[in-house]
Amino acid sequence: MVKPCYSDPVDVAQHYASFLKNDQKCDLVICLSHIGYDYTDEPDKVSDKILAARTENIDLILGGHTHTFLPEPQIFKNRQGKNVLVNQVGWAGLLLGRIDFFFDPNKNIQHISWNNQAIDSSIIA
Repeated sequence: MVKPCYSDPVDVAQHYASFLKNDQKCDLVICLSHIGYDYTDEPDKVSDKILAARTENIDLILGGHTHTFLPEPQIFKNRQGKNVLVNQVGWAGLLLGRIDFFFDPNKNIQHISWNNQAIDSSIIA
């Protein structure tokens, strides 16, 4: 019998975020997740919100699975107290998101702008 294999998303994300930021010297680390934005009925289930809070070195989480329509990216504090943007734009291209990061000459994030644009606002309203 084959035993199912499960890797903790927080541990995996932390491992790769640390590798990218520290070993590879990436200026920006983006996590593409499919674990869901939030599970209010299952508070211990790992979600994008929990992932943001329990890791470090991730600057942006672009999520899926729960098909959450966010009017704008949400800001959470990571385990070092730094901001992490989390965005999810629903499903089927009804909402499109754009996020721009601006860096200073020392490669520090200086400014972030965003726009989640509804393609047909009557569908989302």
